[in-house]
Amino acid sequence: MIESLEHNNFSIEVEHFINMFDIPKENQSLDHVSKILRSFSLFPYENLSKILLLHKNFDNPIYRDPGNIIEDYENFRLGGTCFSLTLYLKKIMDYFNYDTDFILADMKSGDNSHTALRMNFQNGQYLLDPGYLLKYPLRIDQLQLSMDSVFLEPEERPNRFTLYTFKSGNKIWRYSFENRAVDFTEYVKYWNQSFHWMTMHGICLSRKTDEEFLYIHNNYLKKESTTQKIKGKFNEDLSFVINEHFGIPREIIQKAKDALNDNLHHDKELGFRVPGWVE
Repeated sequence: MIESLEHNNFSIEVEHFINMFDIPKENQSLDHVSKILRSFSLFPYENLSKILLLHKNFDNPIYRDPGNIIEDYENFRLGGTCFSLTLYLKKIMDYFNYDTDFILADMKSGDNSHTALRMNFQNGQYLLDPGYLLKYPLRIDQLQLSMDSVFLEPEERPNRFTLYTFKSGNKIWRYSFENRAVDFTEYVKYWNQSFHWMTMHGICLSRKTDEEFLYIHNNYLKKESTTQKIKGKFNEDLSFVINEHFGIPREIIQKAKDALNDNLHHDKELGFRVPGWVE
């Protein structure tokens, strides 16, 4: 399975993506990369699919490959988490002969709990982050505010950078990373660990388009657009709210809710960190 993920170019799945979103086969450019990222950001960040996979294969988690993502998006409007999304994006960038590497990042949920791509292009280096839904390549070695008010800032520690968002005059820390390529063995090591991280303690989804940003974490909803801002807890059934905003079938959401409960109890038995309410 691991060797297949690393060495398979997934050309059928990549070309399916290219045709589905009408990505032009043009010369390499930052504008071309942006077209790819804007289309790729339509895959939502969601851990429903990951919760269900863990539940079915708890002792030997299955890694979602590009075929799983494109098929589940077409059928159920699912996407993936940062590791599976980044792998798919890497295969797309490889198809167009862009020079990219995996990198790992530290978030509030833990060290090496996030992943993205570093692109080497025209004597510069750029961050490509499908898990964080960045729609543009972000220059690593130059201070640059993106169109989404996201920017990178060098740290005092050598060769490390922090990603911030900028809102209402305030910088908000999102994650920190060392500008270092990691090989696929290290990448899979943390992908495997990610099935038992804090990010799997609840149901979480987000999606960013040119019109709006959507975020759901358990019974908390955040929705921002040019005409509307909603933020706070909701009392409606979670499957109804997710279906309404993301179009994911309610039966899948309910299955994930049930699986999450089993997964957390199994995690506790094995000594993993779980929420305090898990008995």
